Amino acid sequence: MIKNIKYLLFLLLVLFIIILTISVVRNNSIDIVGNEVKTIKKQKIDNWAINLVGSNPTMDTDPIKIAILDSGINKTHKEFEGLSFKEYNSITPGENIKDEFGHGTAVAGIIAAKGIETTGILKNVILYDVKVLDEKGRGKIEDVIEGIEWSIAQEVDIINISFGFSSDKVELKSAIDKAIEQGIIITAAAGNTLGLTIDYPAQYNNVLSISSFDEEFKLDPFSGIGKVDYSAPGVEIVSTDNKGEYSTFSGTSFATAYATGVIASILNESDSNYNANTIREKLSHYVVKLGEKEHFGEGFLTLQKERVEEILNEKELD
Repeated sequence: MIKNIKYLLFLLLVLFIIILTISVVRNNSIDIVGNEVKTIKKQKIDNWAINLVGSNPTMDTDPIKIAILDSGINKTHKEFEGLSFKEYNSITPGENIKDEFGHGTAVAGIIAAKGIETTGILKNVILYDVKVLDEKGRGKIEDVIEGIEWSIAQEVDIINISFGFSSDKVELKSAIDKAIEQGIIITAAAGNTLGLTIDYPAQYNNVLSISSFDEEFKLDPFSGIGKVDYSAPGVEIVSTDNKGEYSTFSGTSFATAYATGVIASILNESDSNYNANTIREKLSHYVVKLGEKEHFGEGFLTLQKERVEEILNEKELD
């Protein structure tokens, strides 16, 4: 009996140390890390995620302006040829942006890759490359706020924040509120918290919090649980990398990029006139329910709702 109690106490101690380690790491850095990144060397790339999300080739309206607050974008990648960019370096103002970390390039590819070897969701965009993360994926709150304020001044339609802080920051909330007041839609990663919590700014009520799931529509075990608004593919995702090649990525960061792409596609409709205060009702028409709200929010945001529903029905029959 005493041995069993000692063993149980030992297991609890190990679990406590693991949780404490995660907490310490996340409190001292922005949370963006998901699963392993793998380089792809094959020529033709099959991307399960885009097959479920869909794409929008419409080019008849004014381009959607999307600010990607991240580690920068490798704008020389062949998948971005002909795409319009604007940039702002919050870390070192005036210095040209390089994506040493490789995170922002992947986010941009999910949204707007040309389709040479992998396809983004839409082409009718201007990407605002806002560097707020350094070569190790770390960022300061003041740089993130500066990036948000610059994006507001540029009158962007959407701000994509594929990272988060483990604790609330008054200054961050204030900057977010200013953007929302201007009608800017903000998407943010729920966080790769092993289901422990939801990061900020995703936890704010006026920000769209995105969780991630895998090819079988199962919740990513890294994904945050709690205040989730929508979900999207985020495991073994193919996208552009900072070396000019292609890699697979995992985490809520990349699910957030898919959600941003779907929302941008909706804004891209010729008769659309939606903003942060009116978009949720419209999104309800593009959602497929997947499970518990704390896990998947309202459901999977997709441009192929009927196809996804058919796939899910077939899985239930099997």
